[in-house]
Amino acid sequence: MEIILKTDNLTAADIFALTKGDDVKKMRDAEGETLELAKYVMYNDKDVHDEPMTVLAVETVTGVRYATNSKTFVRNFSDIMEIHKAAGEPAPTKFVVGSGTSNHGRKYLTCSVA
Repeated sequence: MEIILKTDNLTAADIFALTKGDDVKKMRDAEGETLELAKYVMYNDKDVHDEPMTVLAVETVTGVRYATNSKTFVRNFSDIMEIHKAAGEPAPTKFVVGSGTSNHGRKYLTCSVA
């Protein structure tokens, strides 16, 4: 596992809970919701077929954890963080979990600032 992006001052216990915790839900379960984040970690890992994937795991201020390997969601989140950093602005903490449908009829998750 390679950590790409994370909340400052995460402990090893925080990272383990976000990446390996039994209580981590699918981000799809939060579709249509606004999440206020307390912690996050983005990391590279391998899927069950030993293929590389990037995963974003978050914990809300209420302690609920979600994770996704949705390429669109992960890319949106990463772009949002980079844009705020480049602008010298603090990272946002509230995000909307949205969705869309591809031209081929596949549903995907999106991420935007609330």
